[in-house]
Amino acid sequence: MLAMPRALVIAMLWGLTHLADMPLTLASAVIASDALVLIWQITRYHHSADAHIRDTGAMVASWGGYFACFLALLASATLWWDLVLIATRPPVEETFDQQMRREREQLYVLEVASDGIELRFEGEITYGLKARLTGLLVAHPNLRRMSLTSPGGHVFEARGTAQVISAAGLDTYVEGDCTSACTLLFAAGQRRSLAPDARLGFHGYGFATVVHLPGYDIEAAQDKDRAFFLSHGIAPMFVARMYDTPAQDMWFPDLSVLRAAGWLRD
Repeated sequence: MLAMPRALVIAMLWGLTHLADMPLTLASAVIASDALVLIWQITRYHHSADAHIRDTGAMVASWGGYFACFLALLASATLWWDLVLIATRPPVEETFDQQMRREREQLYVLEVASDGIELRFEGEITYGLKARLTGLLVAHPNLRRMSLTSPGGHVFEARGTAQVISAAGLDTYVEGDCTSACTLLFAAGQRRSLAPDARLGFHGYGFATVVHLPGYDIEAAQDKDRAFFLSHGIAPMFVARMYDTPAQDMWFPDLSVLRAAGWLRD
């Protein structure tokens, strides 16, 4: 009568030991409750066994039951200890790569709108953006447009992200300011449009001096991106002057200039 309920309880405890995390208060409550139930079960068995011995004089079966109670107590105590270990073990420490990824992801927002069609990007372009965008496109195949608000960031990551946007055939839309490397993302759009107060900002590259890369060929890097803009329909005259503004300044062309240069594809 008591074997089956105890077996079910032990199975439940065994299942709880496979949880990744458990509050100590919950573990304590489970252990205390089960201890009371087990004491009640053993006490009840003891009364039944004692009555059986008095009535029949047979002790073998009763002592076998006591041995089963001992095994149930041992199994339960082992599982209780496992629950305590789960509830008190220290949190798993982040690896260096996980920490860096988390810190980079805090620099921007990349989220799918409720309609499942638009993807919103706001913040700094940094390492890992291309990979996250690729993953979201796989998980949400109905995405059609990417809205942008960004001061720019890593040109190398922007190039890769722009290639993903272009390959996916996404439209691009600027809600606020899209400056520096962000313009690579915008140019990659199949259709490109701006909000009424949105702006595109351009300036020359300056990261070689900022991060002390004196051997880096800035002109070659700018020429590489000029070729990308030309391949996406931006007028050669605009491309020729887009990096003339010093790195510490920003050129915000008028809407008429942008439209004439082929930036807008409404």
